[in-house]
Amino acid sequence: MNERECLSDQRVVDYYHASEHLYEAGRAALGRETPEAAGFAEPLEDYLWNGQRDEVIAVLQEHAERLGPPRESDGPDHPGRVLANNVGYFQTHRGHMDYPTYRAKGWPIGSGVAESGVKLFNKRVKGTEPFWNPPQVESILSLRALWLSQDGRWSRYWNNRPAYTKAA
Repeated sequence: MNERECLSDQRVVDYYHASEHLYEAGRAALGRETPEAAGFAEPLEDYLWNGQRDEVIAVLQEHAERLGPPRESDGPDHPGRVLANNVGYFQTHRGHMDYPTYRAKGWPIGSGVAESGVKLFNKRVKGTEPFWNPPQVESILSLRALWLSQDGRWSRYWNNRPAYTKAA
C-alpha cells in the first residue's frame, strides 16, 4: 500500500478543532472568565502538537475527577459534564490525532484545504449566473476538478476527446 492510499484510509481530526476542545476544557476546569483557563490549554496544545495524546487525556481526566462525575441533573454547560465530554472526545479520537506523523508525511492537519476546495466548487455551481440541473452538476464538477488540479489533467482530458483529436 502506498502513502496516498494510506491517507485515504486515515482519518485526521482537524488540529484547530481539537485545540478548541482544550480551551473549552480549560474554561470548565478553571472558570469561564479566568486568565488561568487560557493558560491551562496552551501546554496541552503543545502536547497535542507533539503527539503526546496520552498526556492530554491524563490532564483532562485529573481535572474531571477533581470535579467529580456529572450528575443527571447537570446541564450540558456544567463544568463536570464539559470536562467528561472532552475526556471522551480525546479518548475516542486519540488514533486520529497523530499530528507529528501526519506533518512528517506532508498531510494536512487542518480542514482548510477541504473547505477551500468546497468554496472553489461552490463558486462555479452556485454562482450568480449558472443554473444547473442535477444531471449537469456532476459533469461540471468533474470538469471544475480537472481545471483546478493544475497538474496537466485539464489538457490531457481535452487532448484525448475524439472531437479535439480529429481537429488537431
